[in-house]
Amino acid sequence: MSGGYGALANKRAADAHAHALLPAIRTLMSAGYVSQRALADELNRRGIATARGGSWHRTTVARVLARLGLITNGRINNGQAHKQAAEARAKALASTIRKLRRAGFVSASAIARELNEREIPAAFDGKWEPTSVKRLLRRLERPEPTRAPTLRGKAKPPK
Repeated sequence: MSGGYGALANKRAADAHAHALLPAIRTLMSAGYVSQRALADELNRRGIATARGGSWHRTTVARVLARLGLITNGRINNGQAHKQAAEARAKALASTIRKLRRAGFVSASAIARELNEREIPAAFDGKWEPTSVKRLLRRLERPEPTRAPTLRGKAKPPK
């Protein structure tokens, strides 16, 4: 049992470090840094060190996000993971888009240009195009999906 306390202590330290980073991660995500690679790059640029004092990589960000419950490690191979990621990106960018629209940026081209000038990365190639802005706007205009009430993970039986 000599390793048990060390492993538990390591887990607690990792949990504490991840929770200490949560406000910074939420701030970055709301600013548009939603991909794991973009988060890693921005954490490094800001000089925020990992738990061991090293540099951030996509995998270290993924592990912290998983520890915080912001992502799961389960793989869904039917496109749902991409849809969920797009929903998360849209939600993270919603306040930025509202501010841009209030400031007079209403066309997809103008919003794309402004997002690029602010260096807010797009999902795949990092550069915003009018088409990707239109998709984002459509996603933001959709009503939130409602979930059916569940009973221990199963749908409630009809009465």
